[in-house]
Amino acid sequence: MRTMRSPANQSLAKVIRDARKQRGDTQAALAARAGLAPRYYGAIERGEMNPTVDTLLKVTTALEMTASELFGRAGL
Repeated sequence: MRTMRSPANQSLAKVIRDARKQRGDTQAALAARAGLAPRYYGAIERGEMNPTVDTLLKVTTALEMTASELFGRAGL
């Protein structure tokens, strides 16, 4: 079941999506690099999921950024 799109999830989603696009990656490529199912990763990018810290660390590693940078860019 998907969660409500909270402002925090929406902010994180935008930063993640923008960083992925800046790298020139597809959602499928980034999901594979992060070890996540493509549908799950897509839901994160849409702000529909409340990802765990472990999942966010997988995503930030795949994006070659730190969790601190992710949260800073998201204003959180």
